[in-house]
Amino acid sequence: MRKVAINNSLQKARDTSRVYELLLFDDDKQTIVSENDKITVKIGNRTGFLLDIEPGVANGAITVDSERFADLPADDYRLEIWMKRDNKLYIYPDEKQITLRLSSTLNDITGTTLSTITIEQLRKAIAESGGAGVPVVGPKGDKGDQGPQGETGPKGDPGPAGQDGKSAYRVWLDLGNAGSEQDFIDSLKPKSETGVRCAPTSWTLDRTTKPWTIWLDNGCGLQFPEYETTGTVYGYGFAENLTTTDFDSWPLIPNVIRASRGAITVEKFRSKSGVFDYWSPTTKVIASLQDASKYDWTNAFGDEGTNAESFGRKPVFARVMFELGIWSEADILSLGAKKKG
Repeated sequence: MRKVAINNSLQKARDTSRVYELLLFDDDKQTIVSENDKITVKIGNRTGFLLDIEPGVANGAITVDSERFADLPADDYRLEIWMKRDNKLYIYPDEKQITLRLSSTLNDITGTTLSTITIEQLRKAIAESGGAGVPVVGPKGDKGDQGPQGETGPKGDPGPAGQDGKSAYRVWLDLGNAGSEQDFIDSLKPKSETGVRCAPTSWTLDRTTKPWTIWLDNGCGLQFPEYETTGTVYGYGFAENLTTTDFDSWPLIPNVIRASRGAITVEKFRSKSGVFDYWSPTTKVIASLQDASKYDWTNAFGDEGTNAESFGRKPVFARVMFELGIWSEADILSLGAKKKG
């Protein structure tokens, strides 16, 4: 039986420093190779034949420089020796081929980093994979000693002086406003001081006072002394509908906000009757935005005949709307209020 012996069957891919020696045997007796023999080393892998190499001959053996494998990637290679002698072809070995392994170098492997996971993530992964064991958390280690304080760094050079900023008045003008410095100062005052109309949009109920006080978001307060703590009047315990365009007999505050938002109009008030029973003449506006004392409110109810069914209290609602800054002087005069003097 023909066999082949190789002095080394493993090396790194692209290592060109080795010389392989292949010995041929026939029935366990070495066949001496000479320069007159035509030798071919055939190389293949699991896919089949790849290439032929013409080796050297030395001391009756076949020699192959590993430089001949420099272009081959890492893999397991199969070698056959074909020798022509006296017009005959001798193929070694009889059974299969001899194996030469070129192993991978680091350059052949793409590096990756390992992800860091927490103990809880590991527990979850084990549980989801059906693992029976749960990792045990070891005891917390002792706190290490505090390191020494580092030296104070050198003081940096002072930066250049910045440019003088604009005055607040200049910024006000740059924003598109016009006027004197006094106009600017007046613009900073609360709207109630400047007389600018500022209608309310929401409220809170203060039950620490007597009578209770409804505080509006424009700084005004509203009290109903005749009904000091009457929940139906103040809306305590009641859900308000602020989207309707009509009046409620009670609670009273939703009517105010609807009028402020424009849902209840001056025209609606003009023709409305029978829903102003709780608007007592004692109704008080705290910190009013407009002075109601300059007007006579006796006939400020709109259409004729609409005041009788509410005990003559309809004008009180008009007065409150004016004091809260919701309705203008033109509005109340159109309803029948008269300016005094």
